[in-house]
Amino acid sequence: MRQEQVRELLRRQPFRPFLIHLPEGRAVEVWHHDFALLSPDGRVLIVFDRDSIATYIDLMLVASIQESPPAAPNSQPQPTTP
Repeated sequence: MRQEQVRELLRRQPFRPFLIHLPEGRAVEVWHHDFALLSPDGRVLIVFDRDSIATYIDLMLVASIQESPPAAPNSQPQPTTP
């Protein structure tokens, strides 16, 4: 289940960041699909943070995945400058 869920989140257009919660209480942010790689067998996800530090995640050990809500459409028109 998680493999398919992660694959779907990585391929979503437009991409929305998501958090992977690990059992020890740590959360890893997948902030862009270009900085995450799912292994061919779908068991390991490698995520690079903004400092290019890699985290290897065994998807069998993921506690939960928290999806970011979709961006709210701008309901107020932007003022125009003459």
